[in-house]
This record gives sequence, C-alpha cells and structure tokens, in this order.
Amino acid sequence: MTKKITKNFAVHNARQFVESIDEQSNSIYYVFGGRHVTWPNESVPPAISDSLEDTHYQIHRDMMFGKKVTPNDMKHMIENNAWDTSGNTVYAKYDNRADTLSNYFVVSSNGSKYDVFKCLDNNKGSKSTSKPTFVSGMESDEVYITTADGYQWKFMYQITAAQYAKFATTTRVPVIPSSNVSGNSSPGAIDVMTVNTGGSRYFSVANGVVKVANVAGNTLIHELESLVSANITPTSVTNGAFSVERLDLFGKHANGDINVANNVANGIILEANSTFLRVTDIAGNFFGQTSNVIMQGQTSGAMSAISALTPTTTSLSANTDFYKGSVLYITSGAGAGQQRVISEYIVTGSARRVLTANDFDTAIDSTSRFEISPRVVVDGDGSGVQARAIVNTTSFAVDTIDIINRGTGYTHADVKIYGNTGIVTSGNSIAAQANNANVSVIIGPPGGHGSDVISELDAKTVGISVDFANTENGNISIANDYRQFGIIKDPLFANVQLSISSTTLTDGSGGTETSFGVGSVVVQDGQDVLTSSANSTIHRAEAQASGKAWGIIKSRAAGTLAVGEVYGTMVSSKRIFDAANTSTLVGAVLTNPSRSNSTAASFDQRVVLTGFSNTSSVAFQADEVIKQDSTDATGVIEVINTTSVAITRRQGNWLASDTVAGTYYNFTGQTSTGVGYFTGIRQPDLIQGSGEVLYLENQPPITRAADQTERVKLLIEF
Repeated sequence: MTKKITKNFAVHNARQFVESIDEQSNSIYYVFGGRHVTWPNESVPPAISDSLEDTHYQIHRDMMFGKKVTPNDMKHMIENNAWDTSGNTVYAKYDNRADTLSNYFVVSSNGSKYDVFKCLDNNKGSKSTSKPTFVSGMESDEVYITTADGYQWKFMYQITAAQYAKFATTTRVPVIPSSNVSGNSSPGAIDVMTVNTGGSRYFSVANGVVKVANVAGNTLIHELESLVSANITPTSVTNGAFSVERLDLFGKHANGDINVANNVANGIILEANSTFLRVTDIAGNFFGQTSNVIMQGQTSGAMSAISALTPTTTSLSANTDFYKGSVLYITSGAGAGQQRVISEYIVTGSARRVLTANDFDTAIDSTSRFEISPRVVVDGDGSGVQARAIVNTTSFAVDTIDIINRGTGYTHADVKIYGNTGIVTSGNSIAAQANNANVSVIIGPPGGHGSDVISELDAKTVGISVDFANTENGNISIANDYRQFGIIKDPLFANVQLSISSTTLTDGSGGTETSFGVGSVVVQDGQDVLTSSANSTIHRAEAQASGKAWGIIKSRAAGTLAVGEVYGTMVSSKRIFDAANTSTLVGAVLTNPSRSNSTAASFDQRVVLTGFSNTSSVAFQADEVIKQDSTDATGVIEVINTTSVAITRRQGNWLASDTVAGTYYNFTGQTSTGVGYFTGIRQPDLIQGSGEVLYLENQPPITRAADQTERVKLLIEF
C-alpha cells in the first residue's frame, strides 16, 4: 500500500489559517513580544523546544505586550524568486506531468512595483535574457506574453510598493490575487505543446504571399507565390535592439560607416533577439554582399553587421497535391492569425493554387503573407485548440508548436503531426506523409492559469506583518528591550469596564446595570438573541461559535459593568444583552468599552506594582529578581521608576501594603539588595495562561524608543 499527502493539503491548511481571521466564527490572533531577560548568549538566541513548559507556561511568564492581527496584516506568501538580471538562469516551465515544480515563476521588478509571472515555456531550456514586465491591459490577456528570448510567461499579479514593504522578506513575497486575471482564466486550455522528438522529412513547408485571393470569385481557392526568407546571425548589435519591423541592408563607405544612400536589399523581421533574426519578404541583393553591408531596423534604428546568413526559402512545389492535408497559416496582412486545412494543391503551369477546406472568417487579400506547415491534429476531451508546427528547414524536423487557439475543457489530449515528405504516389494523386514527430500536450491547472494563484504558486506559507508603533497607547514599554515574538490565538481579557446607556432599544428592550446578572454571559451582536437554556457555559459556547464578543459579568456599578474572561472585541454604539435572560430580553447600548490602560487593538501583560516606595538607599536594577519577604512571591523587574514597578515572571501571591493600617509587605532585590514596598497592583490585561500559543521566534535583543516603530514579519509554513 502506498499513500501520498499532496501539496494541496499544505496549501489548504494555509487557506484555513488565513480564512479563520475573517470568517463569521472567526479566531482572534495577537502578535506578542516578550522576554526582557537576557539570553545566555545574546547574539545566538537559543533553540525553542516543543515542550509544554517552553511553549506555554514560560511564554506566559515572559509575555510583555501584544497587538491584534487584522485581515490586512495577513497574506499568503510565495518564494521571492527574483528574475535573474544576469541572464544566466534557465527557468523551469510549468508542466502538469512534473512530480515537483520549482523555479517556475519569477518576481520581476517594475519601477516601485513587482510583477509575478509564471513560466509556461522556456524555449527548449534556454537562459532567460529578457525580463517579463507587466503592461497595462495584460491582466485581461487570457493567453501569455512572449519575450524576445522565446520564453512564454503568464502574468499572475502585481505587488505594489506598499504591499512589498509591509510583507516581503528576502525569501518570500505576498500573494495579491487579481480578479482580472482569475476572471479571464480559461479552464482546460492548452497553452504549450512540447516537441519530444522532431521526426524527419517534413518537407511540406513554404512561405510567401497571396498573389490572388478568391480566384474567379471562389472564396476557397487562392493563388500563391513564394517569398524569400532567411535566418540571420548578427554581430554585436548597437543603437538599441531589433524588433518585428522592416530591415534594410545598406552598403559601407570606405571608412566602414553605413552608407544610407546605398540600400542594397530589404525584408521584414518576423522574429528578433540579440543573437538571431528571422526575416521574410526579402527583396534585392540580400545574399550577394553579406560581408559588405550593415543591417538597420527601420523602426528601432538598431544596427549590426552580418555574422552568418542562411536562406530558408522553399519554392512552392511543382507537384500537385504536395501540400494536401497541410495547413495554410496567414502570418501577416489581411486575415492574419487564421489557418485553414489545404484540401487540394493545384499546379497549372506556373500557377500555384490551394483549395482550403473552409472559408477564412476574415477575408485575405494580396497583402496577406502565408506559411504552409504540417497539420497539427489534437485528439482529446476538450474542444477548439488550434496549433501549427514550425519546421526547421535545415533538418526538416518539427522544431516547435505554435498555439493559435488554446481551446477549452481539456484534461487530456494526444497530438499527431501530419506533413508531406515529397514522395508522390502513383497517379500523382497524393504525397506520402511523415508522422513520426512526437509531441506532448501541457494542460493548465483546473480553472486555467491564473484562476487560483494561491494553489498554482504553492502558497503554503502565511506571512503576518504587524507594526508596533511607539508605545501603542501606553501598552508597550520603551524602557527595556525584548527578545521574543509569537502568535497567540483567542486569549481572554480581564478587567474590562463597560459603560452602558439605559436608552430603550427599538425592540422595546432596555435596562440599567442592575438588569444584568452577576455571573451571566454578556454578549454583543446587534439584535441577535441566544435562545438556549439559562446556562452561562452554553451561552458562552454559542456566542463564540457564532463569532460574537462575550464575557462574564463580575460586578456592577452605576452605569458600568465589570466584565472578565472577555472573548473578542466589544465596540461602542452596539447593543449588549444578558444571554442568561431567555424569557425577557434585556439589552443596553455600549458606550465606552475600556480595559484599564488598554484597548482592543493591543494589550499590556505586565504586572504593575503601584504606589512603590524604596525604603533603602540602594537602587533596584532592571532585569533583577525581586522577592517579597513574607510571601516568597517573586518576579523580575521590567522597568522601575519612583512610583511603580512593572514585573514579569510573577510567581506566588503578591500582597499590597496598607500604609493606613500600618501593614507593610517589603520586597528585596536579589541582585541589588534594595528594599521597598507597594500599595496596589494593576493586573495584566489577559487572563494568565489563556489562549493558545501557535508560533514562537527567538531574536537578539530589540531596543525600543518612544518615537520608534518596529515592523514584525512572521512567516508560518504549513
């Protein structure tokens, strides 16, 4: 028996984590900081064990502060695979048959933005020398772009400068799905066909111009004539780069400079890069003076001498039906981009005519340039795919497959290439065919390329980016450093004070603080009413499952409710109600939720000993252990001033002194030997030990300042 947990499972888990923050029954996450006590080696933080002690108890003892994670703080992440500007990298092409995919997409800088492209074809394993770049409108292109190096790329999405700054690291960048890209994806399309073996004797190739369209008014018959073509290797290209444009050949002056008055030949560039030009529609003495001419692009102005030149022209065959079964493709001019199967090839004297199986949708004329090539036949469960075979006119093997129409609905397909060999059967009726090329079909992902970038780019990592700005309303200390980050899920808050209004609500309900029962669950969520029995545990579970904010009423005072064990965020101007009161609806409007020196967006988890007095002449020290003499309670000083002491790692039962009654509980610094007492205690915002710690990261010490903002970026890989 064999089994396989697919990569989809990791991506699924990442999706669930991201979705959990924004769904109705959502989870609440905080990024927290802690550990002001030094590491044994400050430059090398220790590894973190997976023991309960290290991942729960000690973490809560060391926790100092936290900030809530919003949906805008969390993104799926992929590898930061920057396009190699050196031009020395071969990128893998997407292949649905590949066991693993790697290095098949790039992050391409584009001014202050970053474009993400998926590689669909790498030009037979060539190096990528032309950077793919997003241009306006590309997001709605259901096909792909082809760069000058022969690579085919699919634009996936773009990252703005702000998004990159917030989330990107040296190893990861965020996923920013584009609705335009996903909306224009094509399920079951065939984007690429791979030539495994090119075969041989595919002689049924030609190129030229349509001499007469619609011979004698018949829209299926067209007279053709040959055009001269060539493959050219330039020397060092100067003054820019050649493109698809008119190419002129000029003679040279005696000093070697270009002589624009001596235009010896011209043609049309069909394909261009720094090392290769494919030229057709050649006129003039193109082949007779290659060592004495300079090429110049009419549009680009690029210039170069000729290193090598190979004619590729094949004269139209004099054999009737030689091209029968091949395809006529219109490369430029009227009707460009269409192809039709040749039903008959007719030779009459010098005339060369084809009978196509169907009319062209867009009429052709004498401006139309054509190529005749072997026929590509696709047999699969989809429809609409059209392609043509590009033949190497030196080896007469199939070199590449050009996709004309991607089709739709394919999950599998077989390909056959049919082309005539030049061997004519008896009676001159039909030419023998070559069909020994082997071609594989590359089928896009379900939904098509760009339909689901999270899955397609294996975004199994989630990035969380949170800014700790200044003191976050006094919740983050600037007096000491910290060394630990983490993520905590669904912690419970303590000591929340709810100010309520007794205004009668639209449903007729309403009440004062006395209408709410101590020990009951108070819930906030508009006009919703929970209807199960009057049981706080049941109502608490119901409220949490439905994504409502809730807490347990601990005490009441005029216009206020003291609430503990608070889950979620209670906000002003929304109704609260007593969930235990199922027979009579009791509600009030929440006007001012507050947590002693805290807000819903952040928390302070330090214990603060207030009313502090130093009774010795010795100053206490930050990070030292203090111990209360009569209780043996201990803690570690995070910061101390003349009126208060903030501590972490509290253990034992600390007692406040009563100066009126003359009851004093002194504590002693275990390093400084300082002695002091305090008269009050401000408890942490979170209930100690509540919540689930999901992630931990140890760091060298981070020192804070009042005007400082730290951007914490956490990467969680599933």
